[in-house]
Amino acid sequence: MGIQKVRRFGEREIRLLFALEQEKSAGFTFAQAKKILGTSDASVKNVLKRLKKKRRIIPLQKGIYLFAPLKSGEEGLWTENAYKIVPMIVGSKDYYVGFAAAMNYWGMTEQLPYVIRVAMTRQKKPISAVQSKFVFVRKRKLGDYQCVSFGMAGVHFSSIEQTILDGLSLPGYCLGIEGVARAIHFTKDNISWGKLISMAKRGKSIIQRRLGFLLELLKIKHSRPLEAKFKGFSWLDPAGQKKEFEYSTKWGLKVNANREDLLEFQRGY
Repeated sequence: MGIQKVRRFGEREIRLLFALEQEKSAGFTFAQAKKILGTSDASVKNVLKRLKKKRRIIPLQKGIYLFAPLKSGEEGLWTENAYKIVPMIVGSKDYYVGFAAAMNYWGMTEQLPYVIRVAMTRQKKPISAVQSKFVFVRKRKLGDYQCVSFGMAGVHFSSIEQTILDGLSLPGYCLGIEGVARAIHFTKDNISWGKLISMAKRGKSIIQRRLGFLLELLKIKHSRPLEAKFKGFSWLDPAGQKKEFEYSTKWGLKVNANREDLLEFQRGY
C-alpha cells in the first residue's frame, strides 16, 4: 500500500520528498529545492505546484515552504512541527513564542492553544499551518526569552518571568487574569522573584499594580516591595466585564473579577 502511494508521485517529486525526509526538514526554500533537483526555475515551480496540490508542501510565504512528511497521511495533516517552523516563518532572531503557548510550555496551563502568538518588533500578517494559527504581536521592545530545542530546531520562548509579565500586560492573550493568577501559583517555586520584580519595575505602572494585587491575593510573599504609584484607576482585567467592580485604593485598580473565581483553581489541591 505504501508503494502504491509513492508511485503517484513523479520522479522529481520523489527525489525532492526523499531528500527532505532524509534531512528531516520542517521547511525549505525555493533555492534549496532547486539545488536538490538541479533543474530550471520553471521546472522547480512545476514540481512544487504538483506537490502543493498533493498536500505534501504548504506555501508559508514567498519562496518558503513547509514540508509535510509522508507519515502525515493523505491530507497532509500533522502537528509535531508547530513550534519548529516558527524561526522559518519569522525569518529573524528577534522574536519569541509567548502568551498562552509559552504558558503551556512552562506548565502554567494544560490547555493546548490553537493560536500560537509570537512577539516581534515588526508587523506581520497571521499564518495558518500545521493545524495552528500563528499570530504575531508587535512589541516596541522584546523582553526576556530562552532558546528551547525542538529536535534540530532552536525556538525562542518567553522566559517564565516574561510570560507572567506579558500576561499582566495583555491578559486576554493569556487565558484572562484568572489564567495569570493560576500561572503564578503553579510556577511560584520556579520563578526568579528578584528577576520578576526588577523586570516589573522597569515596565508600566499597571503591570506592577496587577502583579502586586495578585501576589497579595495568592498570599505569596517576596522581599522586594512593588510600587503602587498611580494617577487614576485601571481595570484589573481589561477584557473582563465592566458593570460590577470594586476599587482597590492600594493598587489603583477597578477589580472587575470575583476574588473567589480567581482562586477557584486552588480547590481540590
